[in-house]
Amino acid sequence: MINRVSTFSQYQNLTSNLMRKQGAVNNTNEQLATGKRIKTAGDDPIASVSTQNYKQQLVQIEQFQKSITLANNRLGTLETSLKNVESHIDSAKQKVIGMINGAMAGDDKTAFKNELESLYEGLLNLANTQDEGGNYVFAGHQVRTQPFVEGNDGEVAYNGDSGHREARIDTSVHVKTSQPGDLVFTGMNNPFGDFRPDYQGLQPESGLSLLSATNQDPSDPTNYRVEFAEDGAGGFTYKLFNGNNQQLDSQPYDPAKGVQYTDPDPDSKIQLSFQFDGELKDGDTVSLNRTDTIDLFQTMNDVIRYSEEPTSSSEARASLQRSIEELNAAYVHMNQRRAEVGTGLKTLETYEAQHLDFELSLNKAKGSLEDLDYSKAIIELNEDMLALQASQAAFNQTKQLSLFNYL
Repeated sequence: MINRVSTFSQYQNLTSNLMRKQGAVNNTNEQLATGKRIKTAGDDPIASVSTQNYKQQLVQIEQFQKSITLANNRLGTLETSLKNVESHIDSAKQKVIGMINGAMAGDDKTAFKNELESLYEGLLNLANTQDEGGNYVFAGHQVRTQPFVEGNDGEVAYNGDSGHREARIDTSVHVKTSQPGDLVFTGMNNPFGDFRPDYQGLQPESGLSLLSATNQDPSDPTNYRVEFAEDGAGGFTYKLFNGNNQQLDSQPYDPAKGVQYTDPDPDSKIQLSFQFDGELKDGDTVSLNRTDTIDLFQTMNDVIRYSEEPTSSSEARASLQRSIEELNAAYVHMNQRRAEVGTGLKTLETYEAQHLDFELSLNKAKGSLEDLDYSKAIIELNEDMLALQASQAAFNQTKQLSLFNYL
């Protein structure tokens, strides 16, 4: 009987060693195919944990980048709308300046009125601008509600709120991507101060207009009225009334000082200062309505209302001059709103660059842990192949050994 020299235990050891060598070759081949050194956490537990952390940060950066892209689109739409509003305001102002020109013919004024009505409609459409998602840009948080609606009386009502939409572009950084319509179109600073003049009480050929009107008491909602009268000596006196038609003061009028009034009540903070310009006429009356802000649509309606009035009308001339001042203030206001958008766009640009740099650093760090060193892997593959071939040769020789070979 012929017996094998190798025992079952030796055979089993050789088989296991051959399988390990084959597994090492397969593993290296798979690494070369994928370019990754780590396939499972067991390959390198410490590096695997760090790699997962890097991947989570990269996912977060991707979310921030998508948010930045969306914010850029929204701010781009907002900036374009504000730029067009500026253009409409400037055009309207030029038309008003032309209408004040006394040499303008009636047909010219009618044409200007038509153009002003077109500008008004354009402003209303711009105020109801929608973004790529159909959301109203100037509606605050009420993005599905049309913010500005014109009533049957010609008054424009705002149906949005005072909120700002925001985009999160970093862990604790948010950028405003919208501006509410009440701020943009109805919240412009009053160029005269705290009151808006009403010139319906001016006499024919009067050249009176308001320069400024302030009240040191911000909580006083009272409207006032100033009446001028000749004093019989070549000068004028004025009477000051409140909204209840109560006379508060009567003094000689000094154009350099204007109308000055301090409430005699020691607990009151009311202190009025009204400055006027232009030639007075006996009986001139100016009503001063308390308002801290102006409404662009009201200004445009006033312009259209007085556009066909004769230039000899003191009320029309003074009211159109008031509109010019308000349109100037509106233009500055829109420029400020655009500057705010520009600041937001600059912030997005800065954080986008930061995220790209950080993403590059994270990928580099992650790659140093999980990416394969090809030159090293090829050397290891060659070594494993040689070891596998040697093991296969040894196995083949060993399994054929028997006593018969030595007899």
